[in-house]
Amino acid sequence: MGKQHPLDNDPDFLADIASDMRKKDIMEKWSCSSGFVVNRRKKLGLIDEARAKKLAPSGDRVSGNVTVDADGGEFSELQTAERITDWARIFEHFDLDPESFEIIDDTVRMSMWQQSARAASGDRDIVNLYSYRAAFRRIKHEEEAEFASIIERIKGAVAAEPRKVALRTDGAFTQVVVPADLQAGKTDWLGGSEELTAQALASFQRAAEFAREHKPAEICILDPGDAIENMFNTPSQPATNDLSIDRQVELVLHIFLTGIEMLAPLAPIVRFAAVSSNHGAVRSSLKNQAADAHADYGLAIARMMRRALELNQEAFGHVTVQTPEPFMESLSLETSGTTIGLVHGHQASGPDKIGEWWKGQSLGGMPTADARILVAGHWHSTRYYQVGDSRHVFVSPSSDRGSSWFTNLKGDSSTSGMLMFTTRDGEWDHLRVI
Repeated sequence: MGKQHPLDNDPDFLADIASDMRKKDIMEKWSCSSGFVVNRRKKLGLIDEARAKKLAPSGDRVSGNVTVDADGGEFSELQTAERITDWARIFEHFDLDPESFEIIDDTVRMSMWQQSARAASGDRDIVNLYSYRAAFRRIKHEEEAEFASIIERIKGAVAAEPRKVALRTDGAFTQVVVPADLQAGKTDWLGGSEELTAQALASFQRAAEFAREHKPAEICILDPGDAIENMFNTPSQPATNDLSIDRQVELVLHIFLTGIEMLAPLAPIVRFAAVSSNHGAVRSSLKNQAADAHADYGLAIARMMRRALELNQEAFGHVTVQTPEPFMESLSLETSGTTIGLVHGHQASGPDKIGEWWKGQSLGGMPTADARILVAGHWHSTRYYQVGDSRHVFVSPSSDRGSSWFTNLKGDSSTSGMLMFTTRDGEWDHLRVI
């Protein structure tokens, strides 16, 4: 009698041999040869059964291919031994969430044939085989449908008919609106995402009312950052947020695009600018930044906005979107004879220290070096002060629903809203919180 192999007495190995596990996988798992697996399955009388299963899937056994993209996908060469009456199990078989997809009924194609197969008992039987081909699409839930409608509005109709506004010969000026620190997804003592949306859109509405009355030559919307709350800045965020990161991004995109819809018809030039920030940073884990300063959700939102607005040149051809140069965290832009710098503000140790940071940037020839006005956020409080050769620092209040963090840290609180002012030839006017 030949010597028995140790695996012949291993219950785990024998369980794999008796299962539907592929021969190749068994060989890799147990470091054995193809012949060894075949011989053991022959001894157990499983070879014919395994072949029958391959030819005629039974029960939950399904074979085939699936392709998936952003909008849906397609099943092809899908074979089963039973008619498919519940597509949910097919989606689950391919590790797809059946709650997220639905079959497009008129795309289903089916064929059927019969085949002889031998069971483990040695008897032969006739089995029915079914082959399917079907397309499927992602289900747009209520929130997703609402977000999709925003993009449709950008492609098509706008809040008001775009019109050209004649430049004022008595002195063109720019209206500046600063939606700082929305921190979408955060909850605090004044509410959460629903309250944030209502207030932010109300602020844009007030800006539109000002523009209708005063007819600016340009409107600049400056986002100093922290548009989303994120989930990886502090350990408490998963418990205190009311939106996941993807929903935070969608909400900010909705707010900003709606604000542009309101303001675009009211000036011949509209500009949107955004910079990176600490809450906006893409992080690989808690507090660990994943890449350089441009791995930022706020900048990603700005880039998505640029593409969305390009889809409707007739309505938004006069709207531009600006982000910092590679590796830079700040930027500057020239409007109505005034150079404005934009930075988040977390680079300084406090709101009153931003001017000192700016001095160093000027000496280093950085993006804000030639600015006459510097706009910042981050500190959840309103500041205005003069530095250097009559330059001005504006620290914007936040648009979020209160910051108990800042109030507990500094004892200060500030009216929530957007900073707004006008500028011309290096000077400013109409400073207010809207």
